Amino acid sequence: MWKRAFTLAEVLITLGIIGVVAAMTIPTLIANYQEKQIVSRLTKAYATISNAYQMAKVENGEFKTWGFSGNSLVEEDDEGNRHYTENTVSNTELFWKIMTKNMKVLKWSINEKLTNGHKNSYLNVENTSTITTSLAEITLADGITLEGGFISNFRCNEKKVCLDFSIDINGIDNPPNIYGKDIFNFYVLPKGIIPAGNKDTELFSGDYKLRTFEKYCDRDGEVAYNGYACTAWVIYNKNMDYLHCDDLSWDGKHKCD
Repeated sequence: MWKRAFTLAEVLITLGIIGVVAAMTIPTLIANYQEKQIVSRLTKAYATISNAYQMAKVENGEFKTWGFSGNSLVEEDDEGNRHYTENTVSNTELFWKIMTKNMKVLKWSINEKLTNGHKNSYLNVENTSTITTSLAEITLADGITLEGGFISNFRCNEKKVCLDFSIDINGIDNPPNIYGKDIFNFYVLPKGIIPAGNKDTELFSGDYKLRTFEKYCDRDGEVAYNGYACTAWVIYNKNMDYLHCDDLSWDGKHKCD
């Protein structure tokens, strides 16, 4: 008795279909996994840095009593190069030394010139310019890099932001180095550290109040600083769906369909 079997042609066709399906689905699965990893790492990093700030206040008092000297400014030399001032550098160093006291730091650098260091990009790199990295770059043992720390107001009050900084989840030496993808921004206020793009804009005053999720976390947006306000969304909604659809909002959809 003859037993029915698949022909070589049928096997090849089946394998071809499987290959096409795999080619269509595997990249999406990988991207979803990577985004979940970013969400997890960012949530953990936020908890760590928030705890460090509260401990720093217990040990050193309120932010404005930490010993900052004068205003943090940017000056221009005779050749047109822009530099941070001595106060700026010393204030930032003091802030991060206090904040990272109980953290394992692998690499520490301060860029006194605004043109030094690697470059980060805004969320929509096609429509927005590439920007020079921030003042400080501090890489920790877990691979994240703390960036920034320009103290705009060391006499900050309840709603006035003391400074802002960023966390590069996979470190400055690894791409894409784009705000809203692997770099996430935070604001330091006297009471605590707040993720940028927070739903409650009444927490802030001035320009920081205007940097909303809807305007500053837009994959097609053309505003400067686009990508700065994605942080709160990732932490509170546990997704990065703003990279995939355009109709998300704090008061509406929190995930793509």
